[in-house]
Amino acid sequence: MPAYQYKFFRPGQAAQLRRMELTVRGVVEGVYAGLHKSPHKGFSIEFAEHREYVPGDEIKHLDWTVLAKTDRYYIKQYEQETNMRATICLDASASMRFGTASQEDAAVRATRQVSKFDYSAVLAASLAYMLSNQQDMVGLVAFDNAIRLDIPQGNGPLHLDQIFVSLEKLSPGKTTDLAATLHRVAAKIPRRGLVIVISDLFDDPERLTMSLQHLRHARHQLVIIHVLDRGEMELNFNRPITFEDMEDGSRLQIDPKIIREDYRREVQAYLDMLKLKCGQSRIDYITAFTDVPWDTQIREVLRRTARR
Repeated sequence: MPAYQYKFFRPGQAAQLRRMELTVRGVVEGVYAGLHKSPHKGFSIEFAEHREYVPGDEIKHLDWTVLAKTDRYYIKQYEQETNMRATICLDASASMRFGTASQEDAAVRATRQVSKFDYSAVLAASLAYMLSNQQDMVGLVAFDNAIRLDIPQGNGPLHLDQIFVSLEKLSPGKTTDLAATLHRVAAKIPRRGLVIVISDLFDDPERLTMSLQHLRHARHQLVIIHVLDRGEMELNFNRPITFEDMEDGSRLQIDPKIIREDYRREVQAYLDMLKLKCGQSRIDYITAFTDVPWDTQIREVLRRTARR
């Protein structure tokens, strides 16, 4: 990979991520041997099923126990392992510009303010590196109310360089249309695989749920990383303040102390609804607060998606 200091991927990240491994619970379709279960049968480690012997099959795969009991010839079939095809969908809408959290930038030994977009871009770059490092194929889709970046699935140093450099050129843009983007992603990915959505999920809940179900109907494994800032979650402001919608520009002046409890209740109800809908559809849902170090968050993603 070129000797270049990327904005969202630093050398220290590579050192940590080389020791980590991302696997999924469901079956995926790839192009060569790897870490993940394939829907196709082969002769590897994990037993799947029997099939009747046909001339030309290797004798070493005969099940001699079944032959002794039934006097019939059966071949043992096992699950193949395959590489995974993954697509990372990154929200680049205007609401992702919001940020009150601070994190230490080890490269310059200073504390800097982090927006939801910056935090999400670091997670996207880290996951792309990890997937590529374990010989999986990874693509990147960035969107607001339209797809602004579409890098097909690929692998290798040059492919990662394209992803990292493209992330640097992105900035939060227009209004969100997450649901429409996910419908497009579901329609364009030819093989079942892993889809990782990194977003603040500011969209109509019913439309969002339908798009997630579309992806699951296409038999993709789905991971939702819901990126939130503590400020928008808890409304911890101690004086009257004017809020401006970062997508449509509308303004509202309020006293946070008056509405704080009702606001927190509504936000929590929304999060609980998302968790319930994802759980019902066997979707991994992970809340990611921007004040949590990126490596801690990546470990949480790996813990929640680990093949069990």
